Amino acid sequence: MLHYKYLHRSTFIRDGLWLLAINALFFVFFANYDVLELVVALVKKHEHWELDEFLPLGATLTLSLVIFVYRRLVELGRITQAFEELAKQDPLTHALNRRAGQAILYRRYNKAEQQDQGFSLLQLNIDNFKRINDTYGPSIGDEILINLVKIIQKNIPKKARLIHWHSDNFLIILPADISALFQFSNNLRETIEQQLFTTDTITCSMGLASWQKGLSLQDMLHNVEDALLDAKAANKNTVKVA
Repeated sequence: MLHYKYLHRSTFIRDGLWLLAINALFFVFFANYDVLELVVALVKKHEHWELDEFLPLGATLTLSLVIFVYRRLVELGRITQAFEELAKQDPLTHALNRRAGQAILYRRYNKAEQQDQGFSLLQLNIDNFKRINDTYGPSIGDEILINLVKIIQKNIPKKARLIHWHSDNFLIILPADISALFQFSNNLRETIEQQLFTTDTITCSMGLASWQKGLSLQDMLHNVEDALLDAKAANKNTVKVA
């Protein structure tokens, strides 16, 4: 994730404390030397300069500056948020990229370990994708990936997270147990198979793995990859459970 040190709460607090300290020093200075009285005396002494007109002008300029800085900070925050969201996305499919997906996966795994809230992983791979790319060209391959992501996102639970893991391989984090997910995965596989793509029918092989207490995240990823390889070995277009 991108790092924006000037937008961190700790930085704002530190800078705010510095401003308070500086203003406190100015207050002590003004109190000891009666600066306001000196200004009033100067205004009376040089009335033809009309210095008294500059006092309210200074106040309005200060207020304008505060408003201007506040609006720029709000805009900066929005721009930063937009860039952070873009940094999480795969530029082609707009699914989560692997880096952002790994961060979410680590958090989900730690939550499962600490609170016993299980989750499952569904990994899917487009069957014969290399042949499709070689036959129709990479632009058609990209179009298939984009449309596939749209189909998956329409058919997964709201709490699920779709990650473009690599190439034609996708990983879905699912907040459910393995018994319920097997039917869901089969339904998703059939939905993809029934869609019309540029190259006619597209099928996917899928692997499923569920979290188990004490099982490392790396082992869980190995399990779901092994299940996917089993699906590939079983004539493809099927779902296998680790």
